[in-house]
Amino acid sequence: MTQPPHILDEQDKHLSAHTEAGPVHRTVAVELDGILRRVPAEYHRTGILAGRMLTARVFHAMFSHGECPVPVAMPLHRPTERTDPRLIVVDDQASRWVMGFKVQHGQRAYRITDFYPL
Repeated sequence: MTQPPHILDEQDKHLSAHTEAGPVHRTVAVELDGILRRVPAEYHRTGILAGRMLTARVFHAMFSHGECPVPVAMPLHRPTERTDPRLIVVDDQASRWVMGFKVQHGQRAYRITDFYPL
């Protein structure tokens, strides 16, 4: 699924005004299968992920013939009017994000299924 082009909103413009070039640290509340966790994430102001967020590597992912050997990060992007509300999470700055379940590790595509076992 191709993501729509990102349009800067007021919060993006505020974050872009910061002088440091690195990502902005955030925390996102994510619920999977009835388990709610606060997950560290980084909002990217520049580069290929500009306008998007990437969580810490705390998720378990599978593919049709097995599982990913390592924890993976979840990509997050801004919701549109047509976004299913069940996919929306909120960060510690009250910004809304859509969970992305398709990830890649190495050359293989995976789908996030739950939190990685501790």
